[in-house]
Amino acid sequence: MRLGLAARPGPKGLAPFAAGFLEGFEARHCYDRFWDGQRGHDQTATRMICSGRAFIMVGEADNPHFTNAETGILSQFRHQYFLLGLIAHFHKAALLIVRDRLATAMSQLQNYSATTVKRFKRESRLCHVNFLRFTHRYWFQEVSNQRPAQDLFKLWTHHLGTERLFVDVREEVLDMISYLDSDGLRKQANTVVRLTVVTFFGLIGTLVTGFLGMNLIDLTQVSLVQKSLYFVAALVPMTFFTFYIAAKSQRLAEFVDTMSDERQPIRVKWRAFVHVWERGR
Repeated sequence: MRLGLAARPGPKGLAPFAAGFLEGFEARHCYDRFWDGQRGHDQTATRMICSGRAFIMVGEADNPHFTNAETGILSQFRHQYFLLGLIAHFHKAALLIVRDRLATAMSQLQNYSATTVKRFKRESRLCHVNFLRFTHRYWFQEVSNQRPAQDLFKLWTHHLGTERLFVDVREEVLDMISYLDSDGLRKQANTVVRLTVVTFFGLIGTLVTGFLGMNLIDLTQVSLVQKSLYFVAALVPMTFFTFYIAAKSQRLAEFVDTMSDERQPIRVKWRAFVHVWERGR
């Protein structure tokens, strides 16, 4: 128990922890495929103990089948089971790194300033890309075609809580991406509303210029310089008018909404029109 739970040495016969905590220790931490208490065969003389924090293989120290560094259990421990633990801990470490980067990206978001918002979006999307790369390249459940290795890997990841951590990190990443997507859609909708308002009020200028272009003012006989002056004289105020409407588009959108509501009285609609031109609103 002390070896399997990475506890400090103690007196012989004394348990390292409370009896309630150690209840079911063999069922939870011991893999006894190759273990028999009578040890009547070489294939049943090895007990494997895995607690997540530690993994040990217990056997007879004077048995060559166990201690042979080339073909024995010791060789399997160094070249096979060590890699199982390395992969299991790599999975958990990678997931913890992704979660830490998500927390760091969120902590850098200060007062919703433009700089921090851009940095937050960039870091969040980078975390999403890294998580996808980890999922498709390194997140695998089958590490060997040998049954003992498969069982031990499942036991190891269970004690480390890797599968539960993977689900939690995946939900956090997807929530972050959903927020970014919804925020992008909100901004697109706001831009569409502004452009609609500009188009709506720009229709007035279009009708006016179209009316003036119905040969009411004969400019066919004037020189090219005069035509250029007339063009500039019409271009400057229309450009100013367009940009001014764009600056007031948010208030004008509210005014248009109020005007389209038939349930609102004239007094409310007039107040909405006056609010468009108020300062410091």
